[in-house]
Amino acid sequence: MAPTAVDVVDSGPASSVGIKSVGGKSVARTQLHPLDDITPAENKLAVELIRAYHAQDGFDPWFKSVQRQEPRKAVLLPWLDAYHAGKNPAPLPRKIEAIYIEPKTAKIHETVLDVASQSVESHTVVAGAHRTNLDITQLEEFEKAVVQDPLVHQALKELGLEADTPIASDPWIFGADSFEDQPYLMQFLMYLKSPRTGHDGDSFHYSWPLPFVPVVDVLTGKITRVDWCYTGDSADGMVHTWKQGWAQSNMEDREYMPHLQPNFQARPGLKPLIVQQPEGASFTVSGKNVEWQGWNFRISWTAREGLALHDLRFKGRSVFHRLSMSEMTVPYGDPRPPLHRKQAFDVGDASCGFTANSLGLGCDCLGAIHYFDGHLALPNGELLQQQKVVCMHEVDDGLGMKHTNYRTNNPYVVRRRTLVLQTIITVANYEYIFLWHFDQTGAISFEVRATGVLSVSPIDAGKTSPYGNVVSRGVLGTNHQHIFCVRVDPRIDGDGNTVHYEDSVAMPFSTEADKLANPHGVGYTVQKTVLTHEGGADLAPMQNRTFKITNPNKINAISQKPIGYKMHVPATQLLLAHPDSVAYARAEFARHHVWVTKYRDDELWAGGKYTNQSNGKQGGLATYSAGKQSTVNEDVVVWAVFGLTHNPRVEDFPVMPVESLMMSLKPNDFWETCPILDIATSSQAVNRSTLLSSHEGEAESSSACCKM
Repeated sequence: MAPTAVDVVDSGPASSVGIKSVGGKSVARTQLHPLDDITPAENKLAVELIRAYHAQDGFDPWFKSVQRQEPRKAVLLPWLDAYHAGKNPAPLPRKIEAIYIEPKTAKIHETVLDVASQSVESHTVVAGAHRTNLDITQLEEFEKAVVQDPLVHQALKELGLEADTPIASDPWIFGADSFEDQPYLMQFLMYLKSPRTGHDGDSFHYSWPLPFVPVVDVLTGKITRVDWCYTGDSADGMVHTWKQGWAQSNMEDREYMPHLQPNFQARPGLKPLIVQQPEGASFTVSGKNVEWQGWNFRISWTAREGLALHDLRFKGRSVFHRLSMSEMTVPYGDPRPPLHRKQAFDVGDASCGFTANSLGLGCDCLGAIHYFDGHLALPNGELLQQQKVVCMHEVDDGLGMKHTNYRTNNPYVVRRRTLVLQTIITVANYEYIFLWHFDQTGAISFEVRATGVLSVSPIDAGKTSPYGNVVSRGVLGTNHQHIFCVRVDPRIDGDGNTVHYEDSVAMPFSTEADKLANPHGVGYTVQKTVLTHEGGADLAPMQNRTFKITNPNKINAISQKPIGYKMHVPATQLLLAHPDSVAYARAEFARHHVWVTKYRDDELWAGGKYTNQSNGKQGGLATYSAGKQSTVNEDVVVWAVFGLTHNPRVEDFPVMPVESLMMSLKPNDFWETCPILDIATSSQAVNRSTLLSSHEGEAESSSACCKM
């Protein structure tokens, strides 16, 4: 699991006192904001109320999520507008929503509680064979049990190994075999421990994959069966060859930790690069509210999403109500059972909040850093304190804009400063680095960096496979996809938004009439298509298709067009699974690059609310948009889908260098001029760059880079 700093917090009396950090200084802050996370006292109250509610029901609730319910949007928006207008609106009622199961049956309960009255407001037992995310406690218990199970020992003997051979296991969501409901199951990918380094907790077991997959009944904790993997090549097809082709001697150590690498020596010549802000940071933090360079927004920490952003305003104008990572699916491309089941939903199955790393100063985050902590309810109802799960800092991101007047030779140089919020999750073998970038123009970018360790399988010595690449002796890095969905809840300068896309299209040049309008064949126009109803749309790179979110009620005085934001989504491959497959049905959102839905409270999950062992009945974006309601001048939600099709390289093993993707949201006719003309031009007096070698006519000085 993730290297999260974990402490159990005493859920004593609630404190409404927070800390306000201004350029590194702190002052007191009081009064809960409606979007503030659940407090320790509220968590304690919720757990006690739910246990009392079920006191006669014969089970002790096993908590999956206990958190503040976001106020209904129709109530929250007027409150936020009044708050920003300085009107001191009355506090909104605090609600808590809890998801928990009955341990013996896994039956799911959803309960909403009212804090003021200390009562249960609503209670629902979820119908159908839905499954919640697995949790830290279960994973730790199962990992220990699997390696000691007699069925696993028997599998080792069939491979010619002793029953007490040191082994390791990686927990994996079971996925789905069919559209039929199945028992509550989990599967484990198995590995030998290195004969040389296996005594060390950091030993790299992924270079020693075993060709069998134990399947565990989650309710009993017992292995129900052991599935054997195909280890051959395309010529072998669906024929098991592991008895002849698999051997421990076919594999080798591939360590990454310096203390485990034989004769490790750090690459020489890399000198320190130190990021400093001698006058402190430019941002101001008050509790979970951030102000920076015209930006004002709040953050929250949830079990499922991890970091979410709220009430985003720039220079006093609303731009987005809520931004978050909604879901991702990671389907693998090996069609041979049992590995065909490998399809993770790392937000819904594993939870970004619970798998978040504690970020190290000077390691994960460089510069003048502000950290945000989080806390989440454990299955027993106690509070898990998570330290430093979000880091925030400023970055010099190169040039923001430049022009040199060739007549006077006077340059105009403005550097680009960005504010970055980063969180990192570890989902067993894989890491995802999520970064929100804010710039001084009012633009926001969301970046994903994928790294960590490939999920691998064994392959017979000397063979190759069409389903992946051999990345180490006896180790197949399987082809797979990572498809992400970001939920964008816009509020572009107020209520009532519309989404359209624009294609840049060459003017016709065939008929005489065409040539009258386009006599030299160079003309092109921009064709606009409004997404009038809920549904999905796709990118078209050859037409430079661009999606825009506009407010038709506000017209830019210069362009005479509605003000808006332009959304850039990387043109990446969508889900490769066949439309008739259960894998396709499980990932409704991965069918289109962009979706538009009408806003409805609690529609947050692109892959459905319960993704674990989902089989097409879980809902999600196709379900949300099925009503085809109007999306013109409405409260809409836009969903951006993009991903990586990862066909592994040898260079990706043992640990994969980061692969990066970024989407962006940029002002489009939102302003009436360039929005960064008020940024000071670049100056050596401020930047204090160092001249390493002399250049004729140039010396280290405090002169400006451009004419002031």
